[in-house]
Amino acid sequence: MNHSENAYAAMLLTMALSPNKEEYARPLSTQEFRNVEALARSSGFGSIGALLDVDISGLVMLLGLTDDEAYRVYTLLHRDVQLSYALGGFLEDGIEVVTQYDAGYPRRLAEGLKEAAPPFLYRCGNSALPDQPAIAVVGISGVRTAPEARKQVEVLVDGARRHGYAVVTGGELGVSHLAAGLVAERGGQLVDVLGGGLREHLKNDSISRLVAESRAAVLSTEHPDALFTVNHAIARNRLLFALADAAFVFNTDGRRGELDALATRTCDWIYAWQDCAGNQPLLGRGGRPFHNLTDGDFDEMSRHWSSSRAQQMNMFDLLDKF
Repeated sequence: MNHSENAYAAMLLTMALSPNKEEYARPLSTQEFRNVEALARSSGFGSIGALLDVDISGLVMLLGLTDDEAYRVYTLLHRDVQLSYALGGFLEDGIEVVTQYDAGYPRRLAEGLKEAAPPFLYRCGNSALPDQPAIAVVGISGVRTAPEARKQVEVLVDGARRHGYAVVTGGELGVSHLAAGLVAERGGQLVDVLGGGLREHLKNDSISRLVAESRAAVLSTEHPDALFTVNHAIARNRLLFALADAAFVFNTDGRRGELDALATRTCDWIYAWQDCAGNQPLLGRGGRPFHNLTDGDFDEMSRHWSSSRAQQMNMFDLLDKF
């Protein structure tokens, strides 16, 4: 992928180039990057890419950064050799980096998360899938999947395939792992959004086959060799809900991001499985109950999602004319 100067600057400023955070300077968070991006646009530079040729004194005088802030930004922008080496290594494993300045950046994330959208993503597989209609299957990692829950996941995966929806998961053990396996077995398309362990995840035979068949996309904001952490998972969950027309929560620890997604309307249709006691707070805050879904139930629900999506598309088409 050929990157513009803006894209290259975004990667330099925000990417961790090692999985263990052994950096000369700490990469900018999404909010920190937005602040620097806004300063660059409002200054004589005009864009973030123009900062590539600016020295520390210029960053202080023209952007109004403190000496420490300017040193950090300057140091990050001069990691070009390390970045080129890292990108080459990722590509050897089929992993590319897409930034908000690239045409392939998921529109759903840009529109759903706005300023909170990550400046870049690691991506492998079918680049068109993250913008396709999708449902999310959400649950706590490692929790044993009851037979009743398995039946519900089967209905969701089969319904998604029939109606052309991709299945979005967090790539974890439990219902996410079950849903991904059913997609591989029964047909359909998969989008895995990871909170770490991207390179290891791609070694899974089922995932690698789906990627090879262009039936899967795997996304992450974490270094491909970074381990899964709770903080990574929280950041991952925001993306997961933003990519879905509807999300089905089977179990939760209250940190899946579903309450935030409800409050911000990142995902308009969030369902909670009634058979899980831990879902009661979500149901009390506006989650829609589901229990013993049938194929007919999925067909009826999907009509509401497609109607909402059509209304959103019409709104954006109207805005594009002005």
